Amino acid sequence: MEIEAWISEVPLVEPLRIAPGTSYTQRSIIIRLRNGDLEGWGEACQSRRVLGETMEDALASLKKIIPAIKKASYESIEAIHEFTEGLDATPSIKAALNIALLDMYSKSEKRPLWKLLGGYRESLVTDITIGIMEPEEMAQKALKFAERGFSIFKLKLGENAEKDIDRVKKVRDALGEGPTIRVDANEGWRYEDAVRVINRIADYEVELVEQPLRHDMLHELKMLRRESPIPIALDESVRTPGEALRAVEEDATDIINIKLMKSRGITPAIRIIAISETAGVKNMVGCFSETRLGITATAYLAQAYRNVYYYDLDCDILGIDPVFRGGSEPEGPVRRPSQGYGLGVTLSNEGYLRPVKIV
Repeated sequence: MEIEAWISEVPLVEPLRIAPGTSYTQRSIIIRLRNGDLEGWGEACQSRRVLGETMEDALASLKKIIPAIKKASYESIEAIHEFTEGLDATPSIKAALNIALLDMYSKSEKRPLWKLLGGYRESLVTDITIGIMEPEEMAQKALKFAERGFSIFKLKLGENAEKDIDRVKKVRDALGEGPTIRVDANEGWRYEDAVRVINRIADYEVELVEQPLRHDMLHELKMLRRESPIPIALDESVRTPGEALRAVEEDATDIINIKLMKSRGITPAIRIIAISETAGVKNMVGCFSETRLGITATAYLAQAYRNVYYYDLDCDILGIDPVFRGGSEPEGPVRRPSQGYGLGVTLSNEGYLRPVKIV
C-alpha cells in the first residue's frame, strides 16, 4: 500500500462567523492510498476546539503510522473498522484512512459506496449556513440563498441572547412562512439564556436548536430538553459511539449530529446511527470545513441509512472553488451521487493542494 498526502487550503467566499470564532479558509489534509491500479481518497479536517487536535498534530500522527498503513487491508467493512479503530492516531487521521479504505473496498467490489453501505435514498437536500451577522444582514443573506433555491436555513447564534432572538425574527419575517429555519448556538448560551431564547424563537417555527449549552453539560441539556418547545440536537457533546450512548442514556437529546471527523470515520458513525435509532433519537449529518471529498463521504453515509433525517452539508458550496469534482454533486440545495464506484470523486484543482512529505 502506497500513500500520498497534501494540505488543502481553499478561501471561503466570505468569512463565516460562529460563536467561538471566525473562519476565513477551509483547511484539511487530503490523502490518497494506492494498491496497484486501485486508489482510495480520504480527508482529515481538524478542530482544536472539538477534537483537541491541530493540523500539525494530525500530520505528526500520520507520519508515525505509515508502517501500519502500508500493511492495511480493505477486504471488508468490518476489517477496515478494526484497522482504523486500532491505530494510534488523531481522530481526523483515523477518519481519513477509514474513508480512503472504504473507497478502495467499494471500488474493488465495483459498487458506489452509498449503495454498498445501504442505498436507502437517491438524493438529499442540504441546508445552507448563515454565520453570525447583524439581524438585518442575516435576513438579507437568507433571501439571497432563497433566490438560489435553498429552503432550509441554519442560523448561527450564541453570541448575544437578545440579539439572537431578533436574528431569528428578522430572518423569518424576510422569508415568510414555508422555509425551514434551524439554529445552532455552538455552546454559546448559558442555561438561563437558552431557556429564554428558545421560548421566544418557538414563535418563528424553528425546526431544531443545535448545541445550546456547553458540550459537557448533559444534565442541564436533559433539563433544557424537558422544558424546550423545540427539539434539541447535540453536536459537540457527541463525538464517538460511547458518547452517543451516554447522551441517550441521559435522555439529553432528540437529535444527534454526526460528523465523520468527530466519529473517526464512517464505520464508527454507523454505530452511532444504530445507537440513536434504538433509542428513538434521529440523526443529522454535518461537516467541519471539508472539501467535496469529505462532504461526499458524509452524504453517502446519509444516503445509506434511514435514521439520518437532517443534512448540513454545505462546506464545499461556501468555498470559492471545489478541489474535487464528482461524488456528491450539489445542484443548488440538492445533492445527488455520481455514477462512479466508491466515492466517485476526481481531483479537479491541484492549485489548492500543497504536497506533504510523509515517507
